[in-house]
Amino acid sequence: MKLIDKDKVIAEIKKLRAEAKMYPSYFDCGRLSICDELMTFFDTLEVKEIDLKKEINTWYDYGFPNEEELLDYIAETAKHFFELGLKANQKGYMR
Repeated sequence: MKLIDKDKVIAEIKKLRAEAKMYPSYFDCGRLSICDELMTFFDTLEVKEIDLKKEINTWYDYGFPNEEELLDYIAETAKHFFELGLKANQKGYMR
């Protein structure tokens, strides 16, 4: 799963829309319509900010007696953030 920056996508759509308005034609009317539809779609997406430090502190614990426990901890942390990303994706969040 790869997340994208919603603001960058919207900026690109606005750029394409502005270009289509500069040279109006039947083709560009279609481009304008598509850009408007995409803007409407992106306006419906909710962006969720995640406090990474808080999430790390939730999972962080001091005092690993050996390297194996540390590696297990790292694997559990990676799994936690992977599942957090899946939940965000299922809820339609985009970043």
